[in-house]
Amino acid sequence: MVQRWLRSKIPNQASLHQHKLLRLFGKRWLDPDYWRYNRHSVATAIACGLFAAWLPLPLHSLVAIGLAILLRGYLPLAIAMVWVNNPLTIAPMFYVAYHLGVRLLGLPVLEFSHALEHDLTSIIWPLLTGALLLGLACALCGWLLTHLYWRWKIQKAWKARRR
Repeated sequence: MVQRWLRSKIPNQASLHQHKLLRLFGKRWLDPDYWRYNRHSVATAIACGLFAAWLPLPLHSLVAIGLAILLRGYLPLAIAMVWVNNPLTIAPMFYVAYHLGVRLLGLPVLEFSHALEHDLTSIIWPLLTGALLLGLACALCGWLLTHLYWRWKIQKAWKARRR
């Protein structure tokens, strides 16, 4: 059930082949290994997509694709996991990242209504620090939970076969 729904939502190789920005990766992303669905490639794709979703940069999908190619992840799922960051979630995500960065760097919290008027760099460093840390934490949790879920699902299937 989940696999059918997921396959209907993630882009396929033919639709991605038409995008001009993907030429940055050459023909490497067309390798069939990046389009195979297994435990390692799925866990890696989830980690890459979640990490890229936290970055306060444009073109999150390109970052996720680059990481997935580098780490041999399932490309369609890496792109789909970036959708965690959407217009409804971006503000709370970056707000939490900024406040975490401020605490880690020991800086004073700026009011967002006047922060852009003063200095953009006083916002960027805490935001990047918090976003990178939260991106790494979410990527690690996503990778670990995917492996645990996959293992549980296989054990459940083996138990059902034994019966």
